[in-house]
Amino acid sequence: MTSIPLLENMVRDVRYAWRTLLRSPGYTLMAVLTLGLGIGANTAIFTVINGVLLRPLPYANPSRVVHLEQTAARIGPDPIGFSVQEVEDYRNQSRVFSDLAEYHSMTFTLLGGKNPERVTTGVVSANYFDVLGVKPVLGRLITPADETRSATPVLVLSHSYWMKEFGGDPKILGRLFTMRTSLT
Repeated sequence: MTSIPLLENMVRDVRYAWRTLLRSPGYTLMAVLTLGLGIGANTAIFTVINGVLLRPLPYANPSRVVHLEQTAARIGPDPIGFSVQEVEDYRNQSRVFSDLAEYHSMTFTLLGGKNPERVTTGVVSANYFDVLGVKPVLGRLITPADETRSATPVLVLSHSYWMKEFGGDPKILGRLFTMRTSLT
């Protein structure tokens, strides 16, 4: 059996399909639109899944990063934060984790930029960036001295925020900002 009859059959089927599509342009348009929407939707869904689930986290040793949460049955199923003492207890008593960093988010109004802006920030422990293996592009990160009660708060800008709001200006270092909680 040679491949010539197979090729001839395929050419004949393509010609038949082409003639059929030309006879009914409305059907052809609907078929093309349906295929286009289906391919577009699949591409969008895959892009989201790839970005969120399949791509490794942008940290050093992402397979070793663990997220801890706690809940209180009497309050409900939503996670509640850890107190400073609980974080310290986990650090001191854990034999499983090589290090433990604390993170919680808060909303502030940031003053000192072009315009006052409401921002959601991450309030983190001094070792947060070390645990994730993140290095600053410019300036410094938080140190243990910054965690004392008398220390001046330190603001670390994300790269995207620095570029968006300050155009990547290196003179941003040492600049004073005021952050007001949304309660005031």
